[in-house]
Amino acid sequence: MITHTARRSFVRSTLHAALIAGFACVASPAARAADEVSLRLDWLPSGYHAPLFLAAARGYYAKQGIDLKILDGKGTNVALQAVASGNDTIAIANLSTMVEAIGKGMPVVGIGGLIQRLPDSIISLASAPLKTPKDLEGKTGSTVATSAIFKLFPAFAAATHLDMSKVKVVPVDAGAVLTSLLQGQVDFATGWAFTDALRVAAQKPIAPPILMADYGINVLGNGFVVSRDTAKSKGDVLKRFMSATAAGYLDGAKEPEAAIDAMIAARPEVNKPVVLEQLKQLPAFFATEHSKGKPFGWMAREDWVQTVDLLHKYFDLKAEVDVPTLYTNDFVPAS
Repeated sequence: MITHTARRSFVRSTLHAALIAGFACVASPAARAADEVSLRLDWLPSGYHAPLFLAAARGYYAKQGIDLKILDGKGTNVALQAVASGNDTIAIANLSTMVEAIGKGMPVVGIGGLIQRLPDSIISLASAPLKTPKDLEGKTGSTVATSAIFKLFPAFAAATHLDMSKVKVVPVDAGAVLTSLLQGQVDFATGWAFTDALRVAAQKPIAPPILMADYGINVLGNGFVVSRDTAKSKGDVLKRFMSATAAGYLDGAKEPEAAIDAMIAARPEVNKPVVLEQLKQLPAFFATEHSKGKPFGWMAREDWVQTVDLLHKYFDLKAEVDVPTLYTNDFVPAS
């Protein structure tokens, strides 16, 4: 028979245990409702996006208390507008374009670099290789007039002592840049070394691309961008997002095929051989001389200063922008 005193002791013990369990549930990240985060890509999924899908498939975002939705993109401008308006939490966007948008009053900020070493390059066929910048003299190339590489050509020429009066650069539609090279209409085409060059290589052997970054011409490429309001109000979420993302890119560098398979599971339409090779070459573009050895996503002031300087000189950036306000490393994982 249970005495009154024993019953009271049992009740107190049970209540105490329940309270401890309740506090544990409150304190446990797994028990909290996951934070909904939408990530807007810059374009349709490509090789450099695959580690995001790998991190999602392996539960890295879920472990960080994030319910991540990855949305396809239609260009940097659309992605920037999506985060500035609050429709999406985070965007992958071209950081140079972001600077121009900030100069026009858009309230956004870069929170992590993805492609920091400029992949813009000169692409030629192995049958008629261009090995050095000087080899471009007397040759004709195709480019998109609105592209960054077209605007940076004068800087590239100055850095390499290339006589641009001896180089003919023909502006064409984006879809014709690579086909004009493949069809023999031009001697070279411009494009990213680890995406566009590989599309050409899938059809005809190419010479090693001539990278502008190898000659000191570098503007920051793509990175993670949020609105200033998001940076202020969701700092903890952004830290957790960047931590999970860093883990995904670390895994993707070690296991590129697993990353591509994760992306194909979500986006079956991608071309596996092409995007796999893109991802294998991606790590070479993660960091610059100033940011190498730092954690994934960390950005150097020197790179931002050079980027802004080149934008003023060659991209018709009129507005004065305060470099420290363009980016932050506050959400980048410590290691």
